[in-house]
Amino acid sequence: MINAAKLDLSSSRRDNVFRKAPVRFPDFLENLLQIKRRHMENLNASTIQQNLFRYIIAQVGPKQAVSSICEVLHINKSSAYNRLNGSKRIDLEELSLLVNTFNVPLEELLLPDARRGLFRLDTVGKQFRTGREHLEQVLGNFKHFAKANDFRLWLCTDELSYFQFMHFRELALFKLFTYASINWQLPYTASLKFDPDQFPERAAYDELMVPILNQYNRIPTVEIWSDGIYDNILKQIKYFEQAGQIAGSGIVRLLCEQLEQLCAHQYDMATEGRKWAIPQRKSYTKVPGGTFDLYYNSMAPVGITLLADSQLLQGVFLVFDDPNFMFVGDASFFQYTQNWMSNLRKKCIKISLEAEGTRRRYFEHIRAEIGR
Repeated sequence: MINAAKLDLSSSRRDNVFRKAPVRFPDFLENLLQIKRRHMENLNASTIQQNLFRYIIAQVGPKQAVSSICEVLHINKSSAYNRLNGSKRIDLEELSLLVNTFNVPLEELLLPDARRGLFRLDTVGKQFRTGREHLEQVLGNFKHFAKANDFRLWLCTDELSYFQFMHFRELALFKLFTYASINWQLPYTASLKFDPDQFPERAAYDELMVPILNQYNRIPTVEIWSDGIYDNILKQIKYFEQAGQIAGSGIVRLLCEQLEQLCAHQYDMATEGRKWAIPQRKSYTKVPGGTFDLYYNSMAPVGITLLADSQLLQGVFLVFDDPNFMFVGDASFFQYTQNWMSNLRKKCIKISLEAEGTRRRYFEHIRAEIGR
């Protein structure tokens, strides 16, 4: 929270601030004074600090937020986190530095009823040049949110999440190939026939995909899955096979076999209500990770929406031109999305830990679709 005493905007306090501050902020201060005169009853010190950092995160992204704040305020990461989670109060000089650096619109920042959604889509004006760039961004976001011990992820989806494919090297690389070819249209895919052992970005599996999977498995998730969640990946395998862009029928069979194993593994995780990696060797010892609360949605269209919730940071990731995502850091949008997901969950059937019959039928239907 912000120390209310440090936000005393009396003339004597204002003069002291101008003498001490090494930065120029007359426009900022004048705007703040105008807001004080017209809307002082709406000012809330805690809200100011919370909204300030939410706006900054929306501007630079979760991965860069901490380092950007450190650079602007000349503090270390620990001090930045203390300010982000509210355990350290910011003073007027720090407030002015951050507002001026990140061009924070004060009317929206200080007045809850005037705030607009804070949207950030990284691919606007900056197309991915490799799949690695996207994976690095995803891993960076996971690591950033994972610093909070109470981090929890909600996922509403009508398509199998990318994290799930990462249980298998070949399946994960094929999915990366589809993104590179269809969504990003990377030059190297123009005449490429998919072969996991020859795929140009195959090193990304061990270096980035496995760490992403470990992050995902570690955290608690609430997931709402629709019917036909495997439809897209099955259509993609069929499309690239018919287009002659998969190097041999053996690879097609391998991908389908891995989908069957993945489906069986998901059934086991739902049965136990926990996540863990698929055993890749005989000596593997299962180490259950975060809770896996899985719900079956049979009636509502949902797209792909992720809600990241923690005391340190809250935000919504909207998948836009899959796998590209838009990050939304606005508090009111977060609350709206959380309410939507909570209400939807009440209308769904929980198929992890309970409803064994529904769970079995759900995954048997998926296995039948794979086998066609």
